[in-house]
Formats: sequence, structure tokens, C-alpha cells
Amino acid sequence: MNTTTIASEKRSLSLTIAEFILLFLLGAMAIVLHARLRIPLRLPGRHGIEFMMLLLIGRNISKFRFASSFSSLGVASMLVIPMLGFKDPFMSVVFILPGIAIDSFYNVFPKINKNIWFLALAAGIAYALIPISRLLISLSTGFVYESLLGSFFYPLATHFVFGFIGGLGGSALVKAFNKKK
Repeated sequence: MNTTTIASEKRSLSLTIAEFILLFLLGAMAIVLHARLRIPLRLPGRHGIEFMMLLLIGRNISKFRFASSFSSLGVASMLVIPMLGFKDPFMSVVFILPGIAIDSFYNVFPKINKNIWFLALAAGIAYALIPISRLLISLSTGFVYESLLGSFFYPLATHFVFGFIGGLGGSALVKAFNKKK
């Protein structure tokens, strides 16, 4: 075997591992920000701005098909740390869904990353899956979500709007950075 080929394969593997670590850390950072920025504003979904921004940045800079899902695994892994103070036993499942949804949008619509407005729309829809999944969990298990006590439509709308804003911001940042290259 050629030594040049072995060296390039090692370099490629180290880049792949570094990219996986970066994606995982982006997800971990998203949930740590969520835990540390707990200001009682009574706006469900407000963390969608930073959450979807980080998820879309990771998805836009990565070549992996399931980059957002992998970042969501970073989120889920951080949720097992009790010092973050989350009390929702289903939170890790709920927060994996936006990553899976973003990857699904990318795989179904391969040219979606060309238009930041479509990315923002996809991010809004993906983040709106959180109140939808919470409603289904609440109906099937009886677990009470405070944000759903008043109405389902208000949290659905606010999650969509904040996810849209975060997706737009993350996509715009990556696009602006790529233009400077």
C-alpha cells in the first residue's frame, strides 16, 4: 500500500473525528446555554434562538448526512447531568427531534441549504416539534407540562417563531462567513 494513501486516510479520519466532536459539542453547548439562561420570561420556546442557531451552524458546516442528529445526541447526553437542573424525564427524547427533523429536511430537499429562508422555515418547523411531542407525551403518560396548561397553540407558535429566528441567524452567519472565504 502506498504511504501517501495511508497518510491521507489518517488525515481524513482525524478530520472526521474532529468534525464529530465539534458537532457533539455544539449540541452540548446548546443545552448548557438553555440551562444557564433560565430567565422566567413566560415565553415558551425562547431558547429556540440559540438552540436552532447552533444546530443550523453545525448542519451547514458539516458534510455528514446526519449532522444535526449527532448534535442532538450532544444535547441528550448533557441532559443526564443532574447539575443542569432539568426535571423533565422525557427532555432528551424531545430535544433529539429537532435534529432529526433538520436532517430529514436536508435529505428530502437536497438544495435546501441554498436558501436561508427555507432553512429558517425548516428550523421553525423542527423546533415546533417540541410542543407537539410534549402534547403527545402529556396525553399518553399524564406528565404535566406547565407551558401547555393554558393553550397548545401559543407554545406551538412561539416555538416556531423562535426556531425560525435561530435558523435564520445560524444560516445567515454561515453564509456570511462562506462569502468572506
